[in-house]
This record gives sequence, structure tokens and C-alpha cells, in this order.
Amino acid sequence: MTDVIPVSAGPRTVLSVRGLAKSFAGQRALKGVDLELVAGEVHALLGQNGCGKSTLIKCLAGFYEPDEGAELRIDGELVDLPYPPAKAAQLGLVFVHQDLGLVPTLSITENFALSQHYDTRGLAPIRWRALRARASAELAALGHADLDPRARVADLPVASQTIVAIARALSAAGAGARVLVLDEPTAALPDAEAARLFAAVRKVVERGVAVLYVTHKLDELGAFVDRATILRDGENVDTVRISDTDTGSLVRHIVGRDVETIVRSRDTAPAGDSVLTVDGLSGNRLENVGFRLRPGEIVGVAGMLGSGRSELARILFGEQAATAGRIELRGRVLGRHSPRRAVAAGIALIPEDRRREGGVLDMSVAENLTLTTIRRFWRGTRLSRGRERSRVRELIREYDVRPAAAGRKFRVLSGGNQQKVVIAKWLETDPALLVFDEPVQGVDVGARAEIFGMIAAAAENGAAVVLISSEIEQTIALSHRVLVLRNGRLVADWPTAGLTPQRVTQAMYFDDDAAAEPSPSRQEPPA
Repeated sequence: MTDVIPVSAGPRTVLSVRGLAKSFAGQRALKGVDLELVAGEVHALLGQNGCGKSTLIKCLAGFYEPDEGAELRIDGELVDLPYPPAKAAQLGLVFVHQDLGLVPTLSITENFALSQHYDTRGLAPIRWRALRARASAELAALGHADLDPRARVADLPVASQTIVAIARALSAAGAGARVLVLDEPTAALPDAEAARLFAAVRKVVERGVAVLYVTHKLDELGAFVDRATILRDGENVDTVRISDTDTGSLVRHIVGRDVETIVRSRDTAPAGDSVLTVDGLSGNRLENVGFRLRPGEIVGVAGMLGSGRSELARILFGEQAATAGRIELRGRVLGRHSPRRAVAAGIALIPEDRRREGGVLDMSVAENLTLTTIRRFWRGTRLSRGRERSRVRELIREYDVRPAAAGRKFRVLSGGNQQKVVIAKWLETDPALLVFDEPVQGVDVGARAEIFGMIAAAAENGAAVVLISSEIEQTIALSHRVLVLRNGRLVADWPTAGLTPQRVTQAMYFDDDAAAEPSPSRQEPPA
């Protein structure tokens, strides 16, 4: 174990944790963790899912009671442990958790109101106009003035909900918070949107606030992170200055071994007839989109928030009706489309929000794994539990689901292991078309390599793959072609040979004379 790097005498230490431990039913999730945050610093907290990052944050937030012996100091003053969540706010600790803490049935402004302090006797009315203006200003500071503060949170895509939660936390930070804790805030954000967030966080840091930043995206650390503390198995591994390290060293600290950070598919696109033809597809956002896809081919889809990426996934899976256009799979036109008919036709969707849409939280791992294929285990009027259990054991071993406990609830798995279960469930249907929407969102560096490997393997086994991802470099590496959507229109359809992330990003924002003029519905994909 390596000691925490001391900071110089100049910067003010706003939060100091020593010997923080936490146990659940005899299992130690944290084993004497140390952490030091400095005013005006962005400090990353890194580690695989299950290493103790979320447990540490929930202890600081007052949701968990640490084991005896821990010491917490705020601005040098010793703080009595444990304390309730309300005390955390009084100490100047502001949090954006992974579940965001938003009420989906309320508007953006009403969610902002929940973070304010009002006269509980009801004597002072809420100044809604002023609060809407404040919400608009905070959203605009993140580059999202287009979000209407009167909009209902439930009607927003996941990425926009994340932006709302961050804006609300930054609003509280502007009122004098000492520490702003961001738990994977860019998990749903494209790289360009994340860059806007980094700029906004830097403005907060310049006011003397310390930022504790949890992320699995190691490539974003150099943009604005000063130091990083790495946890593994509930213990400190190291604390490093980002300027003095590299991605390979961080990965070794996090995983304990070398891991390939970029997964690549075979270089050449497969030959053969198209398995999927999309022609003139339109929706609420999409406008006249067309492309073709061959068996074994991976097509990446890039675009900004609101470009129509996720709408494309929903329409292909029958979750949302198209307003115009045609979808043809294996030579058959999909007319009255629905998820049930999509599955029967051979389409599988691994959705953006795996907890709400990908798995059933209160079902077991075994039940989730066999949801799509349960009919295989029925014999007449009886379910063959033995055959089901045998297949579940094989899937857990094949996809390396950890822990290998078939009876464990889906909700308690780490993000990476939840995603493995979701992918395994759909691959069991032997789909002709696999649609992945942000497949490694909120997944640690070890599991993400495994998941991208699963995508490549599925294509090698003959499935056509649509890969929607904000990770442009990885998308180019894994795909045979990349489609770029902007404002609902397909503006580019490029083979990935020689393609750069910079060119894709430019096409997401601006017209590119070199972009393929799409009438791709009438063209065969490049060989």
C-alpha cells in the first residue's frame, strides 16, 4: 500500500479522511481508506466497480455509518461520525450521485426547488420566476440553454437528466459549498458535451471549491483533473498527480494487471447481401435516414445529444413508431413494428439505461438470464428447473459474471456485471441484429474491455451490429463504418479505415464537404 501524496503547504485542505472502514454483514467494503481534498483542485476517485468508491461517497454523504475508528476533518475541524445526510449539506458537501437524486415526475425548476432552503412553516412563497431564471442560467453555463426549465425530468433522455442534476449541484456549490462530489457525471455524455462540463467545473474550482470526481473514463482525466486516488478491493492503492502518470499505469493500479484499453475488430468489412435495410426513416427527431448493414458488420453511430441516436435504436426495436420510412430485416419488411415482433424477427436491443430497461432489478441473476428464452425450459405444463439452472451456470461462467451467484438480485451487481447479464440474455436469442446503445456507460475499465470484446465476438459469429456510443475513438476502432447523425439527419457514412475522431467530431457539429452525401439506403455499404 502506498501512502497518500502530501500536498504543498500552500493549498488549503478542505476535507481529510483517515482510516475509513465500512462493513456489510461481515464483509469489509472499505478497509481503512485515506483521502485528502484540496481547495481549488479536481481530485479523481478511480477503481473498478465494487472497489468501494460508492461506499466511500455514501459515508461522506451520511447515508452509511462508517465503522469505528475513522476520522473526518473539514477545514481542519474534527467532525463527529456518523452524521445524518442533512448534516453533510451543513458541512458544505454537495453531491451528485449515480442515481442523480431527481424526481422524474417534477419539472427541472421543481427539482431545483428541492435543493433550496425554504421556510418550513410555509410563510415565504417560492419565487418560481426567479428560480426558473436561475435554473436556465445554470443549464446555459453547461452549454444547454436549449433545455426548458419547465420540462418534466421524466421526458428527458438520460444524458439530459445527468446535466440537470449537475446544474443543480453547481447551483448549490455557487452558494458556498466546500466540496462538490460528482459520481460519474459524464457516463452518458458524448466527448464534446463532457468538454463543456469540464469547463463549467473548472469555474467552480476557481472559486476555491474542491471537486471529488468519480469516473471510469481515464482518457478524460488529463483535461482537468489534478490528482487521483485509486482504490482496489476497498483499499488505497495509490494517489498520483495526473501530470506525472499515464493511462497504462492507471489501468495497472486499478485492475492489478495490464488491460487492452482499445478493443479492435477485424479490419475488413464482411462481404455478402444486406441483412438490414433502412430506407427514408423518420421519427420525432430523425429525418429521412437510410443505411444498409451486412451480417457480421459493425456500424458505429455518432452524434450529439438530441441528434436522434437513441431514437434510431428505439425505432429499430419497435419501442417507438416511425413516422415514415421502411425497415427490412433478412428480406422481410417490418410493418406494424413492436418490441415483441422485433424480438420474433431477430432484433435485440441493449438499452442505454440498463437498470430501468435492461434488467429486472428485483429478479435474480438466473431469472434475468433466462427471461428471453424461458420457453426453452418448459416441458408441457412444467418448467425444468434443472435444465434452467444448468444453462444459467454455463452463462455465468461464459460471460464471467461476478460474483458467480445465480440467486443474487440483479440490482446489487456492479454496472459491468449487470451489463454482462443483459448482453448474455439477448445473445441467447441468436439475434440477426444487435443494437447497442451506450453499452459501457458507467462501466469500469476492466469490464468495458470485456464488453467490447463481446460485441466484436457477436459480429464475428454473424450478427449485424449497430453500436451507438459516445466513445468515438473506441467506436472507430471496433466498427467497420461510422454513421454521423446531426439534428436528426444522416450527414456522413464513412468506412473506418483512416478515419479520425477529430473528423467524426467535426461532422457532429459542422458541415463537412468530405462527408458522404447520404442516399445510403440505395447504396451497398463499402466492401
